Amino acid sequence: MEKRAFALNLPDRGVILIGVLVYMIPARFSCFSLCLLALCFNAGLLAQTASNSTAIDTNAVKAEMDAAIHQVEKIVCQTVPAYRVVHGMHVSVYKPGWFHEGATKPNFNAVDVRTTRETAEFDKHEYCSSDLNPGLAWRGRDLEFNSMTKYFYTNRTFPKKRLTEAEMVEINRLYRIIGKCEQQLNPAPKPEADSDSGSDTATSPEKRGKLLNPYIGVPAVIVLGLILVLVYKLRS
Repeated sequence: MEKRAFALNLPDRGVILIGVLVYMIPARFSCFSLCLLALCFNAGLLAQTASNSTAIDTNAVKAEMDAAIHQVEKIVCQTVPAYRVVHGMHVSVYKPGWFHEGATKPNFNAVDVRTTRETAEFDKHEYCSSDLNPGLAWRGRDLEFNSMTKYFYTNRTFPKKRLTEAEMVEINRLYRIIGKCEQQLNPAPKPEADSDSGSDTATSPEKRGKLLNPYIGVPAVIVLGLILVLVYKLRS
């Protein structure tokens, strides 16, 4: 008959070990052993819970960043009232289109969009249009260009609304949220320890991290429990 080998996982082995300990030692030591094994199992469960919490936190951070980006786009890309071009209107036509290609990604943690807004060029003209919008015009005093919000121009066929002070302050606030979330999702790499220093201080955090690994700690605690049982038997 074919023999089949099977492996016991950690909980199964723990159950067997509990039975052995209860059989081998009296009640006062059985209670201690049971508590010791419970700590072992909880260590593994805590490690798994921490891993799941990290995944949940990552999803929450992504959701927060996406919401902030959506709000920025909503403010920056507001519709500006347009007018039909009629005889007698003085219209300045921009070519080609309203904006050049490309956009600079803002420094979300530091930029102030109030200082990068440009309005002087539009203020020179009563009405503005572009070769993309024949027959339509916009009042120059309603328009602006901002190199630090251009990154969020989702439709470059039309000009952008001149934002109020409150709207720009809100964009600054949303930028800080985006910057914070980016740092959480893509943390800066830690500098490597100096290999020439040979300092125990530089390597001690890694060593401490390894000692706290539940997959190393659990067998060590179980061995300790067996040693206590052996000591008790020798003294009996």
